[in-house]
Amino acid sequence: MDALCCLALAVSLSAAPQATYRTPNFVVTAPTAEFARQVGEAAEIYRRELAQEWTGRVMPRWSSECPILVRVGQIGAGGATTFQFDRGEVYGWNMKIQGTPERILDSVLPHEINHTIFACHFRQPLPRWADEGAASLIEHESERGRLKRIHEQALGKPEQIPLKQLLSMKNYPTDERQVLVLYAEGYSLADYLIQLSDRPYYLKFLSTALQHGWEPALKQFYGYDKVERLERDLNQWVLAGSPDLPEKSNVLLARNRSTKESEPVIRAQSPDAAIVLGQPGPWPQRVEPLAVTASRSRAALTLPVANASHNATRQPRAKLLWP
Repeated sequence: MDALCCLALAVSLSAAPQATYRTPNFVVTAPTAEFARQVGEAAEIYRRELAQEWTGRVMPRWSSECPILVRVGQIGAGGATTFQFDRGEVYGWNMKIQGTPERILDSVLPHEINHTIFACHFRQPLPRWADEGAASLIEHESERGRLKRIHEQALGKPEQIPLKQLLSMKNYPTDERQVLVLYAEGYSLADYLIQLSDRPYYLKFLSTALQHGWEPALKQFYGYDKVERLERDLNQWVLAGSPDLPEKSNVLLARNRSTKESEPVIRAQSPDAAIVLGQPGPWPQRVEPLAVTASRSRAALTLPVANASHNATRQPRAKLLWP
């Protein structure tokens, strides 16, 4: 009897229908029409509000929609977004996300949307830590707490990635554990630098570093003349539990004693921003996730790391499971 019940469940899951929902920038395929709608509307909200938070402006509509394939169930939360760069253009969007309804809406979806915003802003591949670290800031408190613990556990051990190596890494490590460490260290570094400044300042720092190198950019924007000094302060901060830093202006002014007093150090933030990055969810608040179960049998999907000079593939933290 138990075997018959399991067989019936497997057949029902494999035969579950898929629904599609279209928005101006996304085409969502999900187990139900209602959850496809929720994901589609949430994706548009994240796309608009996160772009405003990072860049101060709304992105124009894409020339073609980004497909989002959604798998829902009691499976590891994760996602992967692919796109291509070609002479300053970004195209070929494709997104796959999975997890419980709650984690999809408050962590996985905004994380992946953030990758598309950074791709449109920089128009070139970024070092993995900078992209993944910033995207992880947006996730739910439980996901961010996990990354903090991974970084704490890696400190001083062989799996820790030295900061000089981390800064320039354009590909993911081949070892799965090292991928998690990259995410964790990238999250901590992005959080630390953004707390010292703000989100637009962080983007300016990255742009300068891509053009002139990490140490010149660190000195110009954060007052660190050596990567080792930043690594020392970052490690101490992580060991202390990654506490909230003092007022940004005080910290940056102390770091940048060598800069001219007339030079502006921090660009002010708008006080009426729609969302505050790095705070716990739920986002967006008007979306209530449904209790949707997995729709089909699962099989592993392996995503290759793409050629960084032409396209980008995001490495999921959880193995993606698709029919």
